Amino acid sequence: MLVRRTLLVLATALAIPNAYAQAPAAPQVTAAPSEQMPAYEVASIRPWNGDGFGIPLRGYIQNAFGIPGNSIGWVIGPEWINSARYVIRAKPPDSIRDAMQKMSPEDRIKEGRLMAQALLADRFKLKAHFETREMPLYDLVPAKGGAKLKEDPDSTKGAIAVGASRIRATAAPIHNLIDALESVADIGGQVVIDKTGLTGRYDFSLKWMPLQTAAAPGGESGAAPPPDAEGASLFTAIEEQLGLKLVSTKGPGQVLVIDHIEKPSEN
Repeated sequence: MLVRRTLLVLATALAIPNAYAQAPAAPQVTAAPSEQMPAYEVASIRPWNGDGFGIPLRGYIQNAFGIPGNSIGWVIGPEWINSARYVIRAKPPDSIRDAMQKMSPEDRIKEGRLMAQALLADRFKLKAHFETREMPLYDLVPAKGGAKLKEDPDSTKGAIAVGASRIRATAAPIHNLIDALESVADIGGQVVIDKTGLTGRYDFSLKWMPLQTAAAPGGESGAAPPPDAEGASLFTAIEEQLGLKLVSTKGPGQVLVIDHIEKPSEN
């Protein structure tokens, strides 16, 4: 059974999904009390042997701290975390599993991240802290004419689906759209900051043509587009279909800096 351990975490990063770019310039880093750190009951960690699907350790770290998978530059650590792939299987105690089933989707995500952080601290000896650095960002702002999202206050219907070239949502808050956009390859791993002023829940659908399907130099086309892709780029589609706009800028971002990490013993 995994012991409960103290892990340095940024409190605001666990409280809001996009805290990496919206935290104060001098963030307060605190040690989470061990009794507040939920842990997996059983965990198996094995180096990837080439069969099936293995995830780079960086991916597990980013997932544990809510850092979008495309945001490579937002984790600073040794090079081997990019190449070392692992297969990790873990089971929470029945008490935590039952409690998570009664939580909101947002709280389930937070609880899962805390358990993942505890696992990384216990088995990989991870020690890390957050630093504020100037990073490339996107501001999401209203386009000329205003937002085109349909308000839907029924939180019981809240859902969002994200594909390679489409995002569909029902009764979703804007931070769900932000999270979805950050996961899209066309964003290039940059963080998106909500400056829409929209505070409700909304129904919306967004379709676009992924960048990799555009013509390459010399006239060769890229990968075949998904069957439901439309001709506009993501940036154009956001403006035309949602009445919002992505504006490229720079600003303070919370970067996770790894102070110490070890390769685990296999079990």
